[in-house]
Amino acid sequence: MTEKINIAVIGGGVIGCSIASELSAEHSGIFIFEKNPGITSGENQSSRNSGVIHSGIYYDQETRPQKASLCVEGNKLIYDFCRNYEIPAIQTGKLIVATTKKDEETLEVYLHRANQNAVPGVEMITGARVKHFEPNVEAISALMVPTSGIIEPTSLIYRLYTLASNNGAQFMTGTEITGLVNDGRSIRLIFRYPDGKIDQAISQIVINAAGIDADLIARFFDPDSPYELDPVRGESYKFYGHRRSELSLKGMNVYPTPESVNTPDGSHFTVGIHLTPTFGGLSYPPFLDSTVTVGPKLVAVEDRKAWSGNRISPGKFSKKVQPFFPGLREEDLIWHQAGIQARLKGFPDFIIKSDSNCPFLINLLGIDSPGLTSCLSIARLVKKIVDNL
Repeated sequence: MTEKINIAVIGGGVIGCSIASELSAEHSGIFIFEKNPGITSGENQSSRNSGVIHSGIYYDQETRPQKASLCVEGNKLIYDFCRNYEIPAIQTGKLIVATTKKDEETLEVYLHRANQNAVPGVEMITGARVKHFEPNVEAISALMVPTSGIIEPTSLIYRLYTLASNNGAQFMTGTEITGLVNDGRSIRLIFRYPDGKIDQAISQIVINAAGIDADLIARFFDPDSPYELDPVRGESYKFYGHRRSELSLKGMNVYPTPESVNTPDGSHFTVGIHLTPTFGGLSYPPFLDSTVTVGPKLVAVEDRKAWSGNRISPGKFSKKVQPFFPGLREEDLIWHQAGIQARLKGFPDFIIKSDSNCPFLINLLGIDSPGLTSCLSIARLVKKIVDNL
């Protein structure tokens, strides 16, 4: 007899675990299907990212309204959550630096956007004030973004997993969804266990939070789904700030002015290769290490599983940051990590909505950056959708 469940969540990354934690506080019969062998051990966006808590300054209301609103809301929620559950997170603040007059004109655009998105405390500061915050950073001016910070992502995921589990949610790790079938008022899930055995279950509601594979899950149910992954690998290096005085940072995120890049989907701005401080362990209260990550630099790939490949040379990273961080040399850099982003072709915003033919399948597609920052606000939005079914 096919097992019947109430809610199936596909994907046990930070989004799936956030949704499971949020829903399990009021709903029972929740099962989370995660194809990786463990919740925090997978090669996915949740474990391979910069660990930056974003402010919401980058996302315009015209093309990315979901990212704009959910990031600003999620920023506050995630700091409160981390304080309540003693998860390593530090509100470091961010400098978005200008090294040319053209950069300053672009920063004015983002200052206006920060005001539109109600990002608190953002202001334009002089190069002299930049030196006050980060003496080794060169700039003629900068945007000071106080709500930006860093977080240890796997600690966040584990806490969300624990909360959901304590509320009765069941995690099916090493279990891959291989099909979805519309059964009218319910959805049939076909899945493969770690030993290769195929099984199925019928769920009243299915939530597709499968990250870089969410478009494939959506097409299991609707072969005509318009959403398709545009796989991009982000590569990062790191350096040890204690090795030379000119390499040290006092602890802020330091970003260049966003720059325009051309892609097959048109021209858009990228936040650029940036400097991100790191934690000196997983203790609480958290403290910073001297290690700083540099990146990511994005490269288009054809395969969504292309975690590795020919690495971008470290010289391209040091060259990119030298205008605002001249002390860094190519030989200072050592490899850090690479990860695949879940961005979509032709759709720059988060897609969070029910399938057009079945309201009981809720798809979350294109949950790339700022998905980590927005995870708790995304979970609240999904709960509202579920509660209204």
